[in-house]
Amino acid sequence: MNLKKLAGSLILVIGVFAFILSIYKNHFNFALIYLTSTLILWVLYGFLLDTFDVRIFAWIISVSGFLVAFSVFIMFGIEEVPYPVGAIVFHSGGFAGSLGIGLFSLFPILILHQMSTEKTEEMIDLGKNIPVEEPDPEVWGKEWEIASEDDLKSGEFEAG
Repeated sequence: MNLKKLAGSLILVIGVFAFILSIYKNHFNFALIYLTSTLILWVLYGFLLDTFDVRIFAWIISVSGFLVAFSVFIMFGIEEVPYPVGAIVFHSGGFAGSLGIGLFSLFPILILHQMSTEKTEEMIDLGKNIPVEEPDPEVWGKEWEIASEDDLKSGEFEAG
């Protein structure tokens, strides 16, 4: 079981390493190809070995989206200009693109949060439907006893 998880993690690590290396070399298209093919390979591996978990998949999709959003911001949203020395120019297209990708990367996390909230509310609702047994009534003093059904019907008892 641990070997299956280790191999799946290794697929993701190699894919992210290839993505970062391609981004470093300014090959954005190849980086997206590496990342997308890694995710597809990881999902197929999980399905074949029956180790696929939707929660982990949602987290990986979100993290991958944030990674792409950051890369878009760095590659297309910021530009260093030669004059004045050290000046940086922000491009609205790259900035808006990275914000949009980041927003859509939040969706899997929000869906997971909503599912866990609904499950918690469902468990609370189930807890309300459990019948609660009333405790046995206390008898005051040693000379009193609890009336039985026959005593109640006979009418020969003294209420205490």
